Amino acid sequence: MRGRTLPLNSIKVEHLESHAALEEFARFPLRVYGGRDAWWPPDVQNEIDLLAGRSPFAGFLDVRPICARRDGHTVARVCAVINRRHNQHWNEALGLLTHFEALEAEDAAVAAMLDDAIQWLRGRQMRAVRSGFAAFLDYPYAIDNYGRLPSFLLRGNPASYHRHFKDAGFVTERGQADFTAELSPDLVARYQDIVAGARAGNLAIRTWREFGFLAAIDAWTGVTNAAFARHWGWYPIKRTEVRPMLTSLWNTPVADLSIIAAKGGEPIGTVFSVPDFSQTLASVRPGVKLDADLGGGTRGALINIGVLENARGRGVAVAMAARSFLEMANRGIRYAGYTLVLDDNWPSRRTAAALGARVTSNFVTYRRDLR
Repeated sequence: MRGRTLPLNSIKVEHLESHAALEEFARFPLRVYGGRDAWWPPDVQNEIDLLAGRSPFAGFLDVRPICARRDGHTVARVCAVINRRHNQHWNEALGLLTHFEALEAEDAAVAAMLDDAIQWLRGRQMRAVRSGFAAFLDYPYAIDNYGRLPSFLLRGNPASYHRHFKDAGFVTERGQADFTAELSPDLVARYQDIVAGARAGNLAIRTWREFGFLAAIDAWTGVTNAAFARHWGWYPIKRTEVRPMLTSLWNTPVADLSIIAAKGGEPIGTVFSVPDFSQTLASVRPGVKLDADLGGGTRGALINIGVLENARGRGVAVAMAARSFLEMANRGIRYAGYTLVLDDNWPSRRTAAALGARVTSNFVTYRRDLR
């Protein structure tokens, strides 16, 4: 553990290395959110593995966990990250700040910590810093619905986080939206017509279980890499990295809610969807009833959708999403999330509209140039 005492009374910024320090880092969100009625606790062991360089992506990530302490107690944390594969793909020198969390009223400690993390990235020749989006690592900052359980995987951060980043010289780089559709009988009938029309056009719309789960994982990897090649924030991934993350889901509803679209036997589109995990993964205070559109076994979520460029404009995305939402409805799920969508991703926003979904939460990603 390396630390430096700052000229701010009892504030100390430390770079963490020991297992005990990394575990404290991973558990810190319990102090930030533990008093809430409902929130998504971290997967502590998964975070420790990431911080310790044992994740599937460790070969191309440089990860530096940092915390700020006041009087010996952690009051804020952040990870400074360099994703070499992302930077090579986009031909840029971009550093990332992930896993940011802070207690309220700790502005001086947060400022010292963010400055330290930025200087670490600057010292490694990074020309810019992003916080609030890093594929497989981090998600954007909520700008509304602060008191509700956020959609699965998404942040429910305090409003104060925006002040911290703006005080540190960051500006909004991108906005994103989370859409929700209520799976009413009228919408379900619409989805049935969409899927039937796609099949009449010789488009195969199959679940991952129907396609073959392991084959579907590989199809998802290949289609996603091609479809997202120039999609902001994405970078190429390998089958050997994806398989360990998804294989264990083969005997879960993910296999029935996720979709492959194929033409002539060749995958041209993919969807990754999940059921409502709030009953098993969310921390909900006893006696608290979740809003139906956010949990309690009633909200599935389409996490990722991609179509090969030469197959776009033919309704493939809408057909896949419709089949996924039908599978959710068949399991008694009342709401379907469609997330996350960049504000300027007009094709995906049109898909959401065709599904009868509306924006229910908004998020932002921050950036600071280091010129």
